[in-house]
Amino acid sequence: MEPVAMKPEKELKTLWLTCWSVWFVVDIVAWLLLMLAQPIVFGLLLVGSVMVAVLILIWIPAFYATLEYVINNDCIKGKSGVFWRKYITIPFTKVTNLDITQGPLQRIFDIGTIHIQTAGSSGQQTAKAELSLLGLRKLEEVKESIMAKIRAYTFSGLTQPRQPTTDQDKTQVFDLILNELVAIRKALESKNP
Repeated sequence: MEPVAMKPEKELKTLWLTCWSVWFVVDIVAWLLLMLAQPIVFGLLLVGSVMVAVLILIWIPAFYATLEYVINNDCIKGKSGVFWRKYITIPFTKVTNLDITQGPLQRIFDIGTIHIQTAGSSGQQTAKAELSLLGLRKLEEVKESIMAKIRAYTFSGLTQPRQPTTDQDKTQVFDLILNELVAIRKALESKNP
């Protein structure tokens, strides 16, 4: 099967910008109340808040553009980061849990997050997911497709024993099994006469 590449929905960027805009408006209202008491402090805080808001408005689209997830036949990969790039690869053999979260605003935008936990992190109560697939739609479908790939890999991947290919190979395998059983029987009979 071909790898499945996914990007978060555009609504994730809208959600982040909305949340930060609300924070900025609340921040400005708080500073306006402070302006009545200390106009100089208000001016400095206003300038600082505007600078932070501008940086956030630049950073959110840049970070959103770097998010990418790939589901291969044997692993899940995630990529993110504006300044410091982060590449995560989780083999299916290490996945212990898949969780779906969807907050109130995410439900409004019809998106959510799938958290992938591994053996090293799932035992702790407050364990952070090894990889979070942010801003996806059809969460149950994506989760089930990942689970199907995990099951397919586990049951038919590296764990599948080599099957004899010809009748001669099968006969040799049966002869080896028979010889081993005869040796075990002789050993048991010699211990218990």
